This record gives sequence, structure tokens and C-alpha cells, in this order.
Amino acid sequence: MLFLEREAEWDRLRGAWQRCTAGDTAVVLVEGAAGCGTTRLLRRLARHAAGHGAYVLHCEAGPAAPPPLDAPPLDAPPLDAPAGGVLRRLLHALPAGALPHPVTSACSPQEWAAALGALAARAPVVVCVDDLQDCDPHSLGHLAHLSRSLADVPVLLALGQVLGVRPPHAPAPGAPFLRHEAFRRIRVGRLSPGAAARAARPDDGTARDLPPARLYDLTGGNPLLCRALREEQPPPGTGPGPRPAPDGPFLQAVTACLRRSGAPARQLAEALAVLGQDASAERVAAVAGITARTAAHARDVLDAVGLVAGWRLRHPAVAASVLAAAAPGDLAALYVRAARALHAGGAGAAATARRLLLAHPPGHPPAPAPAPEPPGAGHWAPPVLAEAARQALLEDDGALAVDCLRLAVRLSPPGPRLWPLTLQLAALVRRTDPAQAEELLTEPLRALARGELGCAPAALLGRILLTQGRIEQAGAALEHAARRRAAGERGEDPLRGLLTPPPAAAPASAAPAASAVPGPPGGVRAELRAATAALWPAAPAGQDETAVERVLKDTPLTHATFDLVLREIRTLVHAGHGERAVVWCQKLQAEADRHRTPGWFAALGLLHAQALLRLGDLRGARQAAAAATAAVEDRGGLLLPALVAVEITACTAAGHYDEAARRLELPVPDALFDSVHALEVLRARGHYYLATQQPAAALAEFLDAGRLAGRWALDHPRHLPWRTDAAAALLHLGEHARAARLIADQAARPTGRDARPHGTGLRLRAALAPAAERPRLLARALEELRRCGDRLEHARALADLAGALQLTGEGSRAGMLAHRAWQLAADCGAQALCERVLPGRTGLPAKHPAGTGALRAGQLTGPEQRVAGLAAFGHTNREIAARLYVTTSTVEQHLTKIYRKLGISRRSELPLDLEYDDTP
Repeated sequence: MLFLEREAEWDRLRGAWQRCTAGDTAVVLVEGAAGCGTTRLLRRLARHAAGHGAYVLHCEAGPAAPPPLDAPPLDAPPLDAPAGGVLRRLLHALPAGALPHPVTSACSPQEWAAALGALAARAPVVVCVDDLQDCDPHSLGHLAHLSRSLADVPVLLALGQVLGVRPPHAPAPGAPFLRHEAFRRIRVGRLSPGAAARAARPDDGTARDLPPARLYDLTGGNPLLCRALREEQPPPGTGPGPRPAPDGPFLQAVTACLRRSGAPARQLAEALAVLGQDASAERVAAVAGITARTAAHARDVLDAVGLVAGWRLRHPAVAASVLAAAAPGDLAALYVRAARALHAGGAGAAATARRLLLAHPPGHPPAPAPAPEPPGAGHWAPPVLAEAARQALLEDDGALAVDCLRLAVRLSPPGPRLWPLTLQLAALVRRTDPAQAEELLTEPLRALARGELGCAPAALLGRILLTQGRIEQAGAALEHAARRRAAGERGEDPLRGLLTPPPAAAPASAAPAASAVPGPPGGVRAELRAATAALWPAAPAGQDETAVERVLKDTPLTHATFDLVLREIRTLVHAGHGERAVVWCQKLQAEADRHRTPGWFAALGLLHAQALLRLGDLRGARQAAAAATAAVEDRGGLLLPALVAVEITACTAAGHYDEAARRLELPVPDALFDSVHALEVLRARGHYYLATQQPAAALAEFLDAGRLAGRWALDHPRHLPWRTDAAAALLHLGEHARAARLIADQAARPTGRDARPHGTGLRLRAALAPAAERPRLLARALEELRRCGDRLEHARALADLAGALQLTGEGSRAGMLAHRAWQLAADCGAQALCERVLPGRTGLPAKHPAGTGALRAGQLTGPEQRVAGLAAFGHTNREIAARLYVTTSTVEQHLTKIYRKLGISRRSELPLDLEYDDTP
């Protein structure tokens, strides 16, 4: 490879050689930054002189010096080379018998000079010593004496020196040679951008894809880096180059340059690497542990090498090389010092937290912690990390927020400052690991039991427990917070923000802001009831379906809004808008998947499965529950029993009792029965026991669910119709009077007249009524159940109506309704109900998926739709005419048009989910 932009330097060095061959002594000091070519120039001189018959004594100073050029094998000196190490290497470089008298490295300076003078009488002598800054004092004294004692002798003393290695106040190693009359200094600098680009060109001469300016940014014009970069050139067709590889030639060259530039320069480079764009003169000196003067000198050294531009490393690849060369323990300490310097200098929390996280990577042994603060100053790192977590949430970077809070908890000493951080972490970890979020509350709950939690932490603990459905423990925490607040302790209202959506500009923080406004004492249990109703609503609080969906449309899925979103979807599920709940769950689960928040996905998946279950879609409910379970695997915490409860209920309704029994055998956590999820588990058990002819056991489960619901302010038929569940068990036990009381009690409650619980209640009342009254009650039940969309409960009512009509002698109509009940039950996947309605019948159900009838009914006029809806549920033409106040002939004419428009030929083919209003 040509010596680019080194012609002038070579000419001066060759001039010194010519002076030597002319019989004069010459002294040349070649100096430059590491990697800029001093070594290459000296080696070229050594080869040139050897080729012209001179005796060449060549070595590189320092403990790690390579063997001299063209020298016989030499035992390498130990790393702590003794005095005279360079001199010994020079003597070993001489050919055997070259000196008339043997000379050792222990010789005096006079003996050394005399020996070389005698050698020069036979041929010119060239002594090349590179890395003079590393030369041992004994050898340096002999070299200095040589330059002073020889004048008209053909000896060339060529010395190489890396600039800037010595401290700014120390004498230069080359100073003893300055007084020689033939002394010449040759300064070697960096290449120009054009020359650097040529130096980095591959051997085949092909042009680089990167412009010269970009290559210069990467190499700084350092010849060694340019040559190393040439070896990094990717093969043709693999994309633009160069791309320095980890531990590749370029990064190795950077490491070599730093090693030769001295300890202060290495320390400064490490400080620049860990500070990055946040570097400044003061911060770099603090991180490197050097004075401002030393830092400025070290920066000049690195600038001469070509590694820095101002107080920045030139390229990320250079920073990567510096960090890769540092020992892990040293690197961790560097990051801690960087974090402290940034914090002291008023840098942002995010920049400081990044260094703390790099110093304490998750899953690694603890790195050196920040030094203790002065008494009374407090520990600075955890608050900074908590603020960085808050900012990360605003940027929707949940993973970074979790890492910051984990480290904040890890660095916090035990005491009152630890609990808010632990609670914030628990609220945030729920996004990905619900089980760990629950485990993180273990110690705060113990502190609560000991009475150690203050008002604010207890209030936050209560809120988090509520979002996890842990009603009993939430009540204790909120009661404790209210007592502390009533006693005058400063803290926020425990229910603040629970009952209304958060304002749009509110920060997405896991911890609520504290309030200093005192509140009224007492009323804790009433407040808990209100909070429970807010997060686990049994009623939409005056909101209709449109209002709920408007909230969902206007609310992005974030950490601050997630519980609000869940609440609104629960409202849709419990208010009988299951189909809309399914749509929203699917949309939001896809968004949670994009956010990589499996905990959110599972929580939404539970509502998705419950909505499908309430629609009678047993297969869909099982699939949704299975997908939610798979998202969190064994990290679902209390969500897992609730998801299993959906599967048990669906398997039971489908007649898959063995599968349901296997799921019933799964262990449940002890905390389940302090959680709202226990309600669904108890109901699932009860329905299994009822279906498997164990009504007494079923009754016990339903009554337990009722007791818990009452204690937790969740005793609303819309949310948990445990009374009709228990009434069904009592009917099997023959306790009709008690069953009737429960049915009546449910109907009298505020949401007891909602379509789903009322329809189920009417169906059970029909079982208690005389045979003649049953069809009327069951017809009313069908109307209610049609409105709520529960197709399975609808099929049960149809089956009961078919049985009631059979008892009253209407066999033809009963048979048609029985077939319809079988068809609807089969469509739901309820094989047990199919077998009860039409034992032994097999075959696939007709294709009437949910919503088909509603869509096709759009082809009908209003009167036609009312007639079709009544006819689909078994009403005769005469009954339809009487109900709509029209003639039988009019009904017949409508049916003829209906059959033609819908492409069917008989009553049994009418869709079962036709929407209609029977008001004429």
C-alpha cells in the first residue's frame, strides 16, 4: 500500500539516511498520534537501510513490543521488563559476530557508544527505536549518550514517539536529543478526507458506497483506522459499506490506538463513550476521574488520533469499541459515575436513568451502587428513575418504564420511600405479568397489616388491589387510608379518579398525585362500595350503549386509561350488549398485541370470553379463553382461574363433563376467594354440579357466590344472577317455595328486570306455574331473551316452551319449536341441551349464524318483519293476527312475501335472531 500524503516526511527521513551514508551522525525524532504512521515510517527506513547494507538495530519500546525487524528469535521479556530491556533488544538485533567485543545490556553508556562506533567503521549503523515514550530509563540514558558522543560517525538514530502520552507537566522523552546539531523533528499527522477515502478503498480498486465525508467521519483520517476499515468492506451486492463488525479489524484498530495513547486518553474515551451526546468538559472530567487540565490534554491527544470531534467521539462504532474493551465491573462503575455527573449537572431524568440501567442491567449481579449521599440529602437515584418511568409511559414505552421502576425498587433502602415505588411497579408490571404484579403487593400488604403504611401508599395500594379484583384486601387498605386521613395525615382521597375518566392531559403515571386537601372522616365501607361499583359495574350508571361506545372511541389504550377501558367494556357485557363488547375486545386485543402487553391482552380476553359466553357462543368463548391463557401462560395470576371458569361453564353447557371436571381439579391460589374472580369460579362449579345431578352441591356454590357478591357491593342480577342459579338448583331439590322466593327477590332488585335475568327468571317461574300458564310465561321469557342476545338461554326457553305446549295438547307447534330449540342449541354447541330436546338426533344445524337474521330482515318492511319475528318463534297465524290487530289473511299475505324475499319455503327456515317490535 502506498504511503499516502507521507512523501514530505519520507523525503526528510531519507535525507537523514543520506547524511548517515555520507559519514555523519544524524538524529531524527518522528512523532505523531497513535495510528498516524510513525511506526510505518521507521519500519520503511529500517528496510531501506538494510537493503543498502547497513547494520540495523530496530525495536519497539514497551512491555508488549513485537520482535524487531529481521531479528532472530528472542525470548520475550516479561511484562514488567527490567532496566535495559530496550537496549537488550537492540543488541539481540545485531548479527552474530558483528561486534569485535561482546557487549551486554549491563554495559556502560561509554561501552555502548564505543561498540556502535566500532561497528560503524565497517558499515553505516541505523538504530530505530519506536514508542520512545515507553522506553525504560536505563536504555534511554544509553541512547541519549550515543547522540551526545557521536558526531562524524555514520550512525543514524531514528526515534519514534506517540504524541500526548506523557502528562502535560512531564518532560518529553525526546528532550535529551534536541541538542544534537543534526537533530530533526518530523511530525506525522492525519490524512485529508480525499486521502482517507483512497486509503479505505478495497484492494480490488472498487469505489466505496459511502462518500469521502462519511468515511472521514468514521476514521478521522487516521491511516491505521482507514486500513482497518478497508478490511471491513462487505462483499459486492451485500449493501452499502463499510459496517464495522464487533471485534472486527476496525474496532481492534481503535483499541490499539487507545492503548498507545496513554491512560488519560483511554479514561477520557471511556467517559465520552458512556456520556454520548450528553458529554461536556465538566461531566467528562468527573466521569473519567481526572482534572480539567488533564481532560483537555487527553482530548487533544484523541483529536490528533482522529477519534473525537470536540467533546464527542466521532462515530458510534468508535464508542462501541471503547465500551467493548472495558472490563464489565469497570464499565458499570463508569455508568454509575456518568449518572451521578448527569444528575449533578441538571440533566434530564431519562438521560440519567439510561446510565443507571446500563450500570445495573436486569438479571445481572448488582453493580457498584451510587455512593451514599451526605446526611439529610437522601438517595438521588430512585426518584430520578421514577421520573424517567413516568416520562417513558408518556412515550408509550412500557418496557423502559418497568426497567426504571425495577431498578428504583432495587436501589431503595427499606422504609417509607420504598412502598410507593413498589406499588407503581406493581401497577405497571400488570401490563405484561399479572402474577408478578400480584406478588409485588405481598410486602406492602404485610406493612399494611403492621400499620406501617401511610395514607398515600395505603390509598394507592387499595386502588391497585381493586384493579386486580382483590376486593377484601382493597377494602382494608382503603379503610386504613381513610383512617389516617381522618387523623390529619396528608394524602389524597382514596377514591380520587376512580369514578370518572382521567383528564386528557393527565400524565400516564402509575402513581396518583398526592392531594393535601383534607376529606371528611368515616364512610369507608360506603366508599368501598362506590369504588367497587365503579371498577366492577353491575349497571351502566345511566349510560346507554351509544354513550359507552363514545367513551371507548375517545379513549386511547394507555397505562392511565386501561382500567377505564375495562370498565366500559364490562358495562357493555353486563348491560346485554355482548356483540358490541366482542367487537371492542377484538379491536383492543389487537392493539394490546401491538403494544406487547400480554397482561392487557389476557384481561381483555377474559371479557371477550365472558361476552361470547353470554351470547351463547360456547366454542368462541372457549377459544377466547384459551387465547388469553396462552398469552400469559403461567403469569396470569388471578386472571387464570377466571379464564378457567369460562372454560368450565362452556364445557358444562356443551355436555363435555369430563373436560369440565379436569379443569375443576386445577389448583387455585389462596387469594382467589378474596377476589371478584371467585364469583365466576363459584358459578362455574355450581353449573357443573347442577348439570351432573348434584343439586345440593350446586346450591352451596351459588349461595356462596351470593354472599360474596353482597359483601362486595356486587349483588346485582345484571352482574351476577345467583338467585336464579340457586332457584334452578332448588327446583331439582323439590324446594319450590324457596325457589319462588329467590326468583321474586331477584325480579324486585334494580336490575332484576333487565332482559337477561328477567328472561331467565320467567323461564324458571314457568316451571313452578300450572301447565296452562306456562306457555304465556315462556313466551314472555323468549321476548326478553331475544333482546339480550343470549342464544343458549333462548334455546332453553324454546325447549321449555315446546314441552309446555306438548302438555297443553299443541303437539304440532311443540314439535316445530323443539326442532327450533335443537337447531339453536346445536348452533351454540350445547350438545347436552340438544340431547334433552330431541334425544338421539344427529346432524349439523342449519346455517343461521348470529346476525344473519338481523341482516336479512333489512329486506323486509316493518309489518313483514314483525310477522316474521313472531312466526319464527312458533306463533300461529291466528295468534300473530290477534297480537298485531290484523286479519289472518293479512298475516298469510305477509308470510308469502317474506318467504320469497328470504328465499325460503317454510316457517322452520325463518332465522331465529330476527329483530322485531310487535307493536302494531
